[in-house]
Amino acid sequence: MRTLIRRDWSDWKYEIADILFGKELDEAYAMGITQGAEFATRKLSFEVKLKRNLKLTKTEERGYDLAIDAIERVKPEIARSTGALL
Repeated sequence: MRTLIRRDWSDWKYEIADILFGKELDEAYAMGITQGAEFATRKLSFEVKLKRNLKLTKTEERGYDLAIDAIERVKPEIARSTGALL
């Protein structure tokens, strides 16, 4: 019975927060999505470009170039869908 009361209280906290701060919570969520997309995209781009000084076979080089192209190709889509500044 106690866990049921706690669970109900926990739900009420979120309901009250949503009523009082719904717009702010939505804005914070959107900002988190944008910041996460910016961080992940920049980190991936940096790591892929950083490995450019490796000695690669012709096949590895081709795969590596395709990975760089894929990252560059999806950057505008990520920026468009999340509002991230890439």
